Amino acid sequence: MLHKIRLLIDIIHHDIHFQPGALGWLSGHAPAIKRALNHRPWVSLWAVPKTIDSILRGISQVCFADNPLSGLLILLGLLLGDVTAGLAALACSLTAIITALIFRQPDAAISSGITNFSAVLVGTVITSLYPNVCYQPVSAPVYGYMIAGAAFSVCLLSGLAAILAPTKLPPFTLPFNIATCIVFICLRGRGLVGVPPDEAAGTPDGDAEVEWDQVFVGWAMSVGQVYALESLVCSCLTLVGLFLYSPLLVVFAMGGALVSTVTALAVSSAPYAGVYAGVWGYNGFLSAGSLAIFMVPSPRIFLLALVNAFFTTFLHAALVPSFAQNQLPVFTFPFCISSLLFLAMAGAGGMGSVRWTSRLPRTPFCAPFAGMTVTELVTDLGLRDASVDTLVLNQRFRRRILKQSDAWRGRASEVRAFCT
Repeated sequence: MLHKIRLLIDIIHHDIHFQPGALGWLSGHAPAIKRALNHRPWVSLWAVPKTIDSILRGISQVCFADNPLSGLLILLGLLLGDVTAGLAALACSLTAIITALIFRQPDAAISSGITNFSAVLVGTVITSLYPNVCYQPVSAPVYGYMIAGAAFSVCLLSGLAAILAPTKLPPFTLPFNIATCIVFICLRGRGLVGVPPDEAAGTPDGDAEVEWDQVFVGWAMSVGQVYALESLVCSCLTLVGLFLYSPLLVVFAMGGALVSTVTALAVSSAPYAGVYAGVWGYNGFLSAGSLAIFMVPSPRIFLLALVNAFFTTFLHAALVPSFAQNQLPVFTFPFCISSLLFLAMAGAGGMGSVRWTSRLPRTPFCAPFAGMTVTELVTDLGLRDASVDTLVLNQRFRRRILKQSDAWRGRASEVRAFCT
């Protein structure tokens, strides 16, 4: 019994892919649900549960989580924070799934919510920011443009993924950024804008003191701002959902959000309303979190994640004046640019860590099986979930881990017996 408990703790700590029993339905990437739905056809009664699973996974994939329960908690936060944004996320996600099926995108990508996570952001960001950017309430034509933007995001994702394939870098939320910019600019061209309010007289007090309690509130708010919602309830439910998926992801992402929020005090001016609202922290949240997923977490990678968040904030400040000329926010462009650069640097510089080819979560447990594809690994372990890409290991890590391969391979039978 003690041996099984120790093995269980080892599996949970090192790899969220191999969750036995009830944990397989709830935590990590919920492999039990994937196994139950993966081979079911879309043109059948299974289309309903598959669609629900894909929608919920897409909502959580915005923050790099691939778990339907995490997505359900985040969706609840969206609905409590802004019902319109929550419903827009559902509508745009469903649009993206239909578009992906029409254009025959990979079933694994649709089932994991990868094809529709950008569409989720298209829905929440347009409904939340349109009144502030275009100075009038959201109207029926705006919803039409929003649905079109959700469909465009699928095409953009497929095209960008193909372009970036030789570099083995993900497109992140670039499809959302491009589609949303197009929608807002087209809305202005169509004349769907109101009259901007009169600016208040006077200039901001550049010597105003920093309210540190509000800075920490802004740190928490930055989680909800990933979805363009200034809601503490949404932020808390999102964190609970992400913790259910991966506690390490929460540690990395919140560390990045803290670095970005504090750094924003040095690159912005008083009265720091954006800092207190979490607007300066969400890009850092995503930048640091991305390295927790696309690299094997370690103290060195955690430091790299914080540096990534630090650079992201400076990039955010540099992009604000350019986007302000078109009266647009910077969206998640700072996160995308910075994280692509840092992932490329880490991969080329021999960071001694695994770099992966897809958004799905990767952890050190699989690393000892160096040189094997995930399909071969899954077959070796007697499991059935092979809807992921090939493992990619850099040479330094490969040499180090191969020395331990024999010992780890001897445990394959233990894992197989325990998980099946």
